[in-house]
Amino acid sequence: MRTKAASSSHFDRTEECGMKKNILVLVGSPRPKGNSQVLAEAFAAAAREKGHETEVLRVSGMKIAGCQACERCWKKDGLPCVQQDDMQKLYPKLNVADMIVFAAPIYYFGFPAQLKAVIDRFYPLCHGDDKRRAFADKESALILCGASEEEDDFEPAVANYEVMADYLGWEDRGILVASGLGDIGDAAKSEWLEAARDLAMDL
Repeated sequence: MRTKAASSSHFDRTEECGMKKNILVLVGSPRPKGNSQVLAEAFAAAAREKGHETEVLRVSGMKIAGCQACERCWKKDGLPCVQQDDMQKLYPKLNVADMIVFAAPIYYFGFPAQLKAVIDRFYPLCHGDDKRRAFADKESALILCGASEEEDDFEPAVANYEVMADYLGWEDRGILVASGLGDIGDAAKSEWLEAARDLAMDL
């Protein structure tokens, strides 16, 4: 299964500048100790070794409802979203993050509902050109896993991520697609653990 990373020229520029990032890792698995959580923690540990400030959040453990399409988020100044749930705790973290990493299993060829709800609630941060520019100066990465060995099964979720990152103006720093991980604990004894670390070490 493939991995994709950004160009080496960007790595060199980052290394020369000694840039330390604020990285937010959003884990979409409903399993507290699932394979995507394990891969996310491996990524985060390596990122911290590189000196980056890194936080891992399991969004399925938070109470975050889907977008209600009320449009009030950008009609009322200073209020990101009228829904008073745990997304209110997440908005400040999203705003200050230099990099946002999504880690999730594929469910029916896409992101789990818990993570999709978070992504849909990005709307207050990026609706309209002015807001989107304010939310654009970020990097991102994707860590996907699943039981399937077929690369095509992961493509819809990868495409979703790529279109989203392009729309938001984010710089993609890499995509890791970890196949053959069906049971809890599979990631910890697989080659994908090191691949997740490598993704972070290349930042």
